[in-house]
Amino acid sequence: MRVEIAGTGKCLPGKDVPGRIVTNDEIVRILLSHKAIKPGTDRPWLPEELTPQRIVDLVGIRERQWVDNSVNTSDLALVAAEKALAEAGIGWRDIGILAVGSSTPEAIFPSTACMVLNKAVQKRTASGEWEAKDAKTILRIPAFDLLAACTSGLYAIDLVRKHLLFEETEAEYGLAIGSEVLSRLLDFSDTNADLWGDAAAAVVLKRTAGTSGIICSETGTDSWGIETAYSAGKDTRYHETPVHPNIAIRGHDIQKFVLKIIPELIMRTIDKANRIPGKTRDIALSDVDLFICHQANARIFAFPAKKLGIPLEKFYVNVDRRGNCSSASVLLALREAVEEGRVKKGDLVMLLGFGGGLTWASMLVEW
Repeated sequence: MRVEIAGTGKCLPGKDVPGRIVTNDEIVRILLSHKAIKPGTDRPWLPEELTPQRIVDLVGIRERQWVDNSVNTSDLALVAAEKALAEAGIGWRDIGILAVGSSTPEAIFPSTACMVLNKAVQKRTASGEWEAKDAKTILRIPAFDLLAACTSGLYAIDLVRKHLLFEETEAEYGLAIGSEVLSRLLDFSDTNADLWGDAAAAVVLKRTAGTSGIICSETGTDSWGIETAYSAGKDTRYHETPVHPNIAIRGHDIQKFVLKIIPELIMRTIDKANRIPGKTRDIALSDVDLFICHQANARIFAFPAKKLGIPLEKFYVNVDRRGNCSSASVLLALREAVEEGRVKKGDLVMLLGFGGGLTWASMLVEW
């Protein structure tokens, strides 16, 4: 018994919901106007130092999408979810569990997942698809958020997958979403504000007796690195003076962690796949057709590719046009790889995530 990915969907500001594309030209103007400090110095960037091309050279990002004031995390999640449901050929009534991974949940409580369900019910009631008198008894399923920073989307998939495999679970389908409104957590005096994009992506998971689906997963945490990525200003801690919201990261420390964890996760995942009882075949590193990593920086894929002898073109990249979308990143990259024909029936695809905590996850999927 396995769980397969039966449908994928995405939501982008400026296309699917109100929002806009933010180019490097615009972000440079914003950072310079806020006197963003040049890393390694105690002074602001000079205009001739911080340029659109400099951002491309440093992180490979050319543009990102941000929502407008009318859009929240659950709005993005709902659109992505309904696209994934449509691709899977099912409806909300078929879903037995909903997990939303997010670094920017809409509220501490209720969960963003509960908000998504509420909006799904309200939408169908308003359209007449569901009778108002019956609506309260529809979608009484487990719905909750997961917060593991940029790894949250993969954590959501893994938890839903394991729920579907549990012998007490009657539902055949589950839904996992990554959704982010990171643009509302930015301090533009911090140069790292250029990294972040808003988006959502979703996958429908289906229990199956076939050989396709998620072969295995690896998840974990290296909590020694808890200070390397931190949300500031929106918390329940006591502060004597207000703290401005920001996504504070130590880029150099994060990079060292990422360059270590990606090759390690790749090999651990393949090793685990080959130790599964009843496996149908041995899997070699060269058998993996596509690696879909968290899109933090376009420059991070060259090292693991070289270290493990993987052709660089096997690493999917969309960070150049999406930025870092945190928990939505891997799910969004998966959806766009599917759209581009990079994922085909029978392919082996490895999903890899890492984030603040420091958290990490991987999955090997037979498509």
